[in-house]
Order: sequence, then C-alpha cells, then structure tokens
Amino acid sequence: MTTLKFIAIFLLITLYACGQKPAKHKVDPAAVQLNKQAMTLVPYIDNPDSSNKAISLLDKATEIDSSYFLGYSNKLMFYYQLKQYDKALLTNNKLIQLRPNAHDLYLRSGMLYTQLGDTTNAETYFTKGLTICNLVLDTMTKANRDYVMLTTNQAIALIMLGDPAKANKILKALYDNQPDDPNFDNVEKKYIQSLIGKSKSDLVDMMNNPEKYSR
Repeated sequence: MTTLKFIAIFLLITLYACGQKPAKHKVDPAAVQLNKQAMTLVPYIDNPDSSNKAISLLDKATEIDSSYFLGYSNKLMFYYQLKQYDKALLTNNKLIQLRPNAHDLYLRSGMLYTQLGDTTNAETYFTKGLTICNLVLDTMTKANRDYVMLTTNQAIALIMLGDPAKANKILKALYDNQPDDPNFDNVEKKYIQSLIGKSKSDLVDMMNNPEKYSR
C-alpha cells in the first residue's frame, strides 16, 4: 500500500481497535468462505459491478454471522469505492457496536459524517475517538509498534476538530523522532510528513480525490 493510498483510506480499512481486546469469536466457516470470494474481487474494485457483487457476498456473510467483524470491515472498502457513504457509515457503526473502545472506528465515522455534511455528529465521533486515543497513548511507550499509528490518528482528529496548530506540533515531534536511514524507505516518516500542515479541508479532499496527490 502506498503512502497516498493509505491516506485515502486510513479511516476505512486498517483496523487497529487499540484500547480493547475483544472476546474471541469463532466465525461461521460459511461466512469466512463468502468473505474469501468477495476478496477475489478487490483487483476489480474500480468496476461498480464487481464492487456490488462483493457487497452482495459480504451481506450474505454477515447475515450468516452477525458478529463477523472482518466481513463488515471489508464491506466498507467497497461502499467507499462506490461513494455510498451513508451505507459505509451504517456499516462502520455496526463495527463500533462490536468493538466500542476502538478509537479508529470513531474517527472513521467522524470522517464519513463529514462527507455526508453532518458536522454535529462528525464532531461527536471525532471527540470520542480522540478521547480514547489519548487514553491509550498515555499508557504507551514510543517503542510500541502502534505508537506512530496512534499518534498520527491523534493528530488527524485534532485537525478535524479545528486544532491544526496542536496537530502540527505533535506531527513534527513524531517526524523528528523517526530514524533517518538513506538505505531504508521509511513509509511511516513519509506518511507523517504528508500530514504536516494539512487543514481539515485538505484531509477531506485527500480522501475524496486521492489521485490528485499521487503525482
């Protein structure tokens, strides 16, 4: 996954669910098989028919197993590609029901509410996500493998809540803390740099029009 692609879908695919260890759930094998079938359509995601077919398969998977987290999260990818943000939001809120302490899920809903023009609910969800993120970071060392992800999400929430100055301070400190090895392609450092100086409208535009930033 390129840095740009990650920026475009960071709230919609990669699920860390930090701050919570969900109970183990044995997924129905039939649901797993339907999810696998849907995933074979990812290379054709630009084709609306393929995305709709994948959603149909994943709908069947989550009907069989209503607690199938991966089934719902994969559905998001196809809804987002089709720009069906209302359906993506309902799906993400189902994920929140399954993992209510996952900060990134609240950030995703916040972004989706933003794209739907509901700034009131967007602010509520961004605030909730930021609160959980802060609590997790308060107990996490910089050596933790999730530290960069949590800190960048913290900064993104601050930007979306109208505090880009604080976000930039956090991002610059995080950027300076990353190793600088010319023989190592530090994707995380590039991602952090791509967020520095961005406004709320910039982040929304980056998600809506990722091709503009791929050059």
